Amino acid sequence: MFDVTAPDGHVLEERDHDATLERSVVLEAMGIAHGVRPTFDGRWALIVDDENAPVAKAALAAWQAENPPRPESLARPDYGRSLAGAATGLAILAFAVYAGFRPAGSLVERGSADAARMLLGEWWRAATALTLHADLAHVAANAVMIGIFLGAVARRIGPALATWLALAAGVTGNVLTALVLRGGHVSIGASTAVFGALGTLSALQVPRRRTWLTLGVGVALLGFLGTGAWADLLAHLFGFAAGVTEGLAVRRMTPPPRSLRQPAIALLAVAPIVLAWWRALMR
Repeated sequence: MFDVTAPDGHVLEERDHDATLERSVVLEAMGIAHGVRPTFDGRWALIVDDENAPVAKAALAAWQAENPPRPESLARPDYGRSLAGAATGLAILAFAVYAGFRPAGSLVERGSADAARMLLGEWWRAATALTLHADLAHVAANAVMIGIFLGAVARRIGPALATWLALAAGVTGNVLTALVLRGGHVSIGASTAVFGALGTLSALQVPRRRTWLTLGVGVALLGFLGTGAWADLLAHLFGFAAGVTEGLAVRRMTPPPRSLRQPAIALLAVAPIVLAWWRALMR
């Protein structure tokens, strides 16, 4: 019975309202007299007579054993909000404004992901190409998507690891594309890293019982977002696959504690980009 005026007795449990009522239904079904009473701290107490306490405990223990909490219903720990995604998107926009959206310009000539030149030893192109874009629509789309996907990954595993994983997936996608296509292929854009972050996010969100459904959503987004006018589908696919691999490798990691070290390490991801551009411009 749901009686908030029940006489004092043995306090069996203190839980939130819904959980207490759920256990009250169990006792009601067993015919065990009990009461439900609010507590001073805002919780709810399940009360039974002292003589009924052992039977009530046994009934609830048996019910609990048959109805364990589902793993996917448990809250996932996370790092919390982070500016990593927004900061990365703004950095991409800022460099694009500096570069001036000149597809035939010297920066594109020196930094695009030219497969033939990469295979001849110009390794820096795998990184520098991520910072170059064809026009405002191209860079705006990538900036928004990296803000969303990288921000979500950073919330789960912290901005430091999230930023470095997105960079690694982007570089890996460009390298693998060059190895497969070899000559005659030139591409620019941060979208390989964007889809790397999407792949990582897809893998991190994989619940135990919905693995293929969650990854399928990621693949659907890859097909929807990765086949536009400026899309390099193969690089997107390789970036996404690299991101999925990264996500599966780190998905059981506990998020790090919040500290200034996290954004500082994330900021250091600029260093490989700067090194790559230094090498490109020193040719």
